Amino acid sequence: MGKLESLFSPGENMIAVSLVIERAGYAVIQDLGRPGLAKLGVSANGAGDQVSARMANILVGNSESSPVIEVISSEFVFTPDCDSLMSVTGAARTVFIADLPHDTHETIVVGAGSRVVVPGSEFGQRTYIGLNGKLQGDQILGSVAPDGFLEFGQRLTSGLKIELQSNFTQEASGNDLPVFRFSALHETYSHHFNLAATIGPDISRLKNGEQAIAQEFQVLPQSDHVGMRLSGTGLDLDTAGEILSRGVPIGAVEVPPSGELIILLRGRLVTAGYPVVAVLTKGSIDKVSQARPGDQISISLIEMDKAQVELQEIESKLTNTKTRVKNAFISRGWQALLS
Repeated sequence: MGKLESLFSPGENMIAVSLVIERAGYAVIQDLGRPGLAKLGVSANGAGDQVSARMANILVGNSESSPVIEVISSEFVFTPDCDSLMSVTGAARTVFIADLPHDTHETIVVGAGSRVVVPGSEFGQRTYIGLNGKLQGDQILGSVAPDGFLEFGQRLTSGLKIELQSNFTQEASGNDLPVFRFSALHETYSHHFNLAATIGPDISRLKNGEQAIAQEFQVLPQSDHVGMRLSGTGLDLDTAGEILSRGVPIGAVEVPPSGELIILLRGRLVTAGYPVVAVLTKGSIDKVSQARPGDQISISLIEMDKAQVELQEIESKLTNTKTRVKNAFISRGWQALLS
């Protein structure tokens, strides 16, 4: 499990692009993680906001699971030495290229030597940078996703140079500047997050039952990629005693003896023993990963069929954007850029 594997084999038509990082803040090479390995005791990890990471790749023609740059609550500045095809999704709303502002959640051509500035966001905390091609890096168990327990991951630092293998050559970029307006799916964040969840198996352990969930919680600083801790009131347990350690899903909402809530995120351990009173929908897992300490959280309990409809709508919008990007790229003669 500790063996490092090469991330890619350069294609015959690919070019090597160097990205010189001027300012990194907190940024990592990231992908969709290692789902399906819980039976081996391996956490999924991966991008906190998976929909935004997938969209970043879709907009530049990559496979949805390709590595991206995940930037958390900070500014990120870099310069590519070759023309590049880029997208920025997640929390950021504006990206500056050679000092000119551009909307995020679109496909953008970056000229060789152009300085790219992705500002830190006022709302939300996770921004994703997709670049056509494959970012260079090591992987474990088929993923570049950082994992604290495996002591693995590539933290980006100021002054570092990272490599990208891309099919976006100077010939592909052409002399004109293409303008795309895909209006890709994205959330608008504030300091309040409305989440949806299904009822958990231990809801009866709360003295106030479902009513205890119907309040506003505040995100505490003691939160990370493993779990988000929320402060609230009236979370007293009616049934004393421990629960045997058992498998828990990403998005499980637990009540520890301290009387707070813990939302288990993508870095969660695969087993736990606190009462699970709710489980966030997949869309809300992505959404809550954007919440900052001090933000307000409200949780609405919904039926499973409604959660399934929500997921279908998200997947439909991603598929629609992928089709539009594919058609636009083909019409321009960019078939080689499509994964």
